[in-house]
Amino acid sequence: MIFTCTLNPSLDYYMEFDGPIKAGSRNNRSNLEYYEAGGKGINVSIVLNNLGIPSRALGFIGGFTKDFYISLLAKYDHIIPNFTYINGHTRINVKCHAEQHTNMNAAGPYITDGDMKNLAAKAERLAEGDYFVLAGVTPEYLEDDVEEMLARLIENKVKVIMDTNIDLMKKMLKYKPFMIKTTSTELGEMMDMKVDSIEDTAETAKKLHEEGVSNVLILYHGREGILACDEGTYRTEILQHDKAVNTVGTGDSMIAGFLMSYLRSRDAVDSFRFGASCGSATAYSKGLATKAKIDAMYQDTELIRLD
Repeated sequence: MIFTCTLNPSLDYYMEFDGPIKAGSRNNRSNLEYYEAGGKGINVSIVLNNLGIPSRALGFIGGFTKDFYISLLAKYDHIIPNFTYINGHTRINVKCHAEQHTNMNAAGPYITDGDMKNLAAKAERLAEGDYFVLAGVTPEYLEDDVEEMLARLIENKVKVIMDTNIDLMKKMLKYKPFMIKTTSTELGEMMDMKVDSIEDTAETAKKLHEEGVSNVLILYHGREGILACDEGTYRTEILQHDKAVNTVGTGDSMIAGFLMSYLRSRDAVDSFRFGASCGSATAYSKGLATKAKIDAMYQDTELIRLD
C-alpha cells in the first residue's frame, strides 16, 4: 500500500481573472472561483488516483476547514483519507490566476507533541511492502520527530520516499531511504557541492546514490528529469516545448508515476520513464495529470543513459 503524508496541507482557493490584477485596486473581480485540496503529498495521491492506484492520505487537518477539505477528496475513488485531526485550522491559500499568477500562502497551524505522536502511531502500523511518501515542507520544530518516525519506518522495511526540507533529507541519508526527489539547486546544497550544469547534476545525483539512496530523482530547472539508480544514471525531457500550461505538481506527478510503475515491474529505469511522462502530462494540463494525457506523453518520452 502507498501512504502519502502532507504535514501542512492547504485548502486552495482559486480565482481566475480575464485581465491583469491591479495592485492597490479595490475593483479586481474574478470570473471563476473554485476550491481544491492542496499539498504535495495530496498531489501524489491525486495522480495515483488518476492511474487507478489506491493510497492512504496522512497528515494534519483541523478547524472549520477540515470537513470541507475531506469532502473535496471524496470525488477521488482511490484516495483513502487517514488524517490526524488537530485543533488548529487547515490553512487556506489563495491562488490568483491572471496574466501573471499570484499566490498567497498561509503559514499553517502549530502541530503539538500529541498531534505528532498520533501521526507516528499511525505510521507504526506500516510494514514491509508498504511505501511512505513524505512530500512538502516539514516545520523546522518537527524535524527531529519526523526523522525518528522515518527511521523507524525504514527499520521496519518500509520504502520511504522524501521530497521535503533539505536539512531533513540530509539527516536521513544515513538511513538509506528508497528515494529522494529534489531539484538541482537543492541537490547541490544537500551535498555541499557546486552544481551548475545538467552534467554536474547527474554526477552529484550519482554520488548521492552511491551513499545509499536507492533512487535519486531530480527535476532540473523544471525542464528535465534525472534518475540515478542501481542500473545507472539517466536523463529525459519533461518540457518538450515552451507551451507548458502549469508546472505546479510536476515533481509530485513524477513520484506518483514512478511508484505506480515500480509496483508492477520493479524496474526503476522504465518507472523513471513513466514518471517523467506523468510530469510532462501535468505540465501540459490545467490540473494534475490524467491517465489519457500520461499515455500520450509516454510514447514520446525517451531516456538517455549518461554513464
